[in-house]
Amino acid sequence: MAAKTVLYTMPISHYCVCAERLLAFKGIPFTREVVPYHDKQSLIAATRQDYVPALLHEGRTVSWEKIPEFAEALAPKPTLYPWGNRGLPEVLDNWGHQVLEERVWRAVVTRVPPVLPDERERWVFEEIQNRVRGPWHVLELRRPEFEAEMVSYLGMVERMLEGRQWLLGEPSLADFGVYGGMSPLFTSGGSVPSELSNLKGWIQRIGALGGSSSAAPEGAAGPGTTRLKGPH
Repeated sequence: MAAKTVLYTMPISHYCVCAERLLAFKGIPFTREVVPYHDKQSLIAATRQDYVPALLHEGRTVSWEKIPEFAEALAPKPTLYPWGNRGLPEVLDNWGHQVLEERVWRAVVTRVPPVLPDERERWVFEEIQNRVRGPWHVLELRRPEFEAEMVSYLGMVERMLEGRQWLLGEPSLADFGVYGGMSPLFTSGGSVPSELSNLKGWIQRIGALGGSSSAAPEGAAGPGTTRLKGPH
């Protein structure tokens, strides 16, 4: 693990947050290279592809979907698949990215531009999201509806955590995928409702892995995959 590992990441990407947290859990040291939403030139030059997250390890590019497999092979312990079961962590990881994240993203998308550091980045973000999701004012108008649905899905995770500290009893890929899925809420400056106490404790535990958190939980500006913004 002495070899230099570079993670090309984007703070608003749920897949990037997942990758950063699972690498921290594995104890794999890495350098973060932040990729602007509107400018992928450095990413393409380094990795010869345009998706984030992407790992560069000993001159080899590890694409976003292969990062868990790469991390498990490089550092088998602690495992991402406790109890000798790969299927359940993979299913919950997928649910976090494909189902939960969509509910969170719709509720917070109009709050993302202020956390982007560059005026051009903010303009490109709004332009792309308008094309994909419809007029900005409509998204704003429907935000209470989207927020209510998001909270109902966060409540599912709250109930998953009843009587346990981790989704499957031990830390696993499931935790990092589900955490990644809800991370746009934190990135955009939000937090989970105070009554979701199991969830709040779990968020703090994941954020503490490796001694730091790139997606600082509970309202800090912290950390999709596709060429523009993850799967949105």
